[in-house]
Amino acid sequence: MDPRGGITQMELEYLAHDEDAEPIALPFQLLEKITDYFSHELIIGRGGFAVVYKAVLDNGIVAVKKLSNTHMYEEQFQGEVQCLMKVKHKNIVRFLGYCADTQGNISDYKGKMVMADVQQRLLCFEYLPKGSLDGYITDSPGELNWRKRYDMIKGICEGLHYLHQNNILHLDLTPGNILLDEDMMPKITDFGLSRCFEEDQTGVITKNVAGTRGYLAPECYNKEIILTHKFDLYSLGVIMIEILTGKKGCQVTIENVLQIWNNTMLDALQWDQIRVCAKIGMECTEVDPAKRPASMKHIIDCLAEIECSTHVIPAGGTRELLLVHPSVICFPFEPNKAITCPLQLTNNTDKHVAFRLMDNSMESSFLRLPLYDVVPPNTPYTLIVTTQKKEDLPRKYIIDVILQSATLILGDDDHINTFRSQPDKFFQETGNDVQVVKQKALYTLTHIATSFSKVKYDEQAQ
Repeated sequence: MDPRGGITQMELEYLAHDEDAEPIALPFQLLEKITDYFSHELIIGRGGFAVVYKAVLDNGIVAVKKLSNTHMYEEQFQGEVQCLMKVKHKNIVRFLGYCADTQGNISDYKGKMVMADVQQRLLCFEYLPKGSLDGYITDSPGELNWRKRYDMIKGICEGLHYLHQNNILHLDLTPGNILLDEDMMPKITDFGLSRCFEEDQTGVITKNVAGTRGYLAPECYNKEIILTHKFDLYSLGVIMIEILTGKKGCQVTIENVLQIWNNTMLDALQWDQIRVCAKIGMECTEVDPAKRPASMKHIIDCLAEIECSTHVIPAGGTRELLLVHPSVICFPFEPNKAITCPLQLTNNTDKHVAFRLMDNSMESSFLRLPLYDVVPPNTPYTLIVTTQKKEDLPRKYIIDVILQSATLILGDDDHINTFRSQPDKFFQETGNDVQVVKQKALYTLTHIATSFSKVKYDEQAQ
């Protein structure tokens, strides 16, 4: 902890990489520092009452949302924090922390020096490098193939279903409020207009609704508005049609959606996916809320039903070649010592599986990599990962590593020896049949308590 109060930059870096960590209060001075005092050059987004900055840390990047006119939007800030503290899902942008800072500032007012309260209201999130979905909506199917578009639709639906399960209405679902990670996984963001309901509450009466024109449900223009989950379903339908067609604000039929994809190479089951998604999009955008799907569960069930017959085979096969544990490789830092950490690999297939563990970062690694070997069929394997000796904690103490694995078609001694003599050539020639598992490797420090180190110490105690 910073002796002046709040967490340090190093602690924020650990927090950003720790999926199990809970959001915490963050000091204004830290957020000010990592955004270079809210430099205009670091602005990556603007909203109706906030500016979003890209904050580059020594070990990662986070996004900082700074509210303007805080006295006017205090209710939105508190509502957003309330919703964000309740959610944790792969299709919701991860919330790291908040800052509610108020300081007295003496200034001249009509010739007199007076004390005025200066409020700072900020939110901190994971950083998503691909930006928002609206930058990828195009009417050219070749630029974003159907597999990726379907994964986006499915991810958005799963995220919204999770929110509704937790009694949260988003109320401003747009392509601009859906961000994409490096693998193009969609994540819902911006809960400034969201409402959290009580467990048995299904709606609320209001006289006006803010939001984005084109994505607002038609009933929001009524004199008396009843907010329900059907509002979000309308917005979802608009987004699904935009993903399907690549166009904004168009009226569609199932037939003309299918026509858009007519010149692409799709199998019969993928055509069924397009047909089902178009049907869902059209039902969600019905003017009468009663004609929209009953709930997000209904939509999820429709997607699940069509997936039961798709049998889409991912690159590298339908099952994981190697199960990996733990997902984060932790090394308690000690000066001038090589630290080891076991990585458990389990081959549950009936084939020999070759693997390569590599540093995925662009900078020099503190690990002794790459590592290669072959795991026999139906066998557990312990890989010992070792750090290089370092006198001081390196500036880059959290790195990305990847484990590549592929099946050896023939598992005899000659083929195994051939792999071990030229492992890089083997993986280069294997191409799309390689499965990839992404992991983090990091140094832990005894004075920083994280769930990373807790998991490691718990495992050692067992």
